[in-house]
Amino acid sequence: MKKISANILDGKFEHLIDEEKLQVTHLQIKSGEEIPSHKSDKTVIVVIYKGKVDFTGEDEKDIILPGDIIRMDPNESHSLKATEDSDLLVIKAAI
Repeated sequence: MKKISANILDGKFEHLIDEEKLQVTHLQIKSGEEIPSHKSDKTVIVVIYKGKVDFTGEDEKDIILPGDIIRMDPNESHSLKATEDSDLLVIKAAI
């Protein structure tokens, strides 16, 4: 077992785990900031635990709030825009 703690960031990201088949990233997005459309070659899980984010996938758009989880298949385009200061965990895994 290994305990990993996220740091308090200022609108940035940090990789908590960065391995060949698994990447876990702590992402902070300030209100009004956007992450443009992009893809990952891995399955992606996004878990929001603070704030409010407009999340756009290939076929739909939704507002995500603490407790919401988004799952995307590899190579699925997505973008984000924070409507409040937000903290998320982004988990990418080759499964």
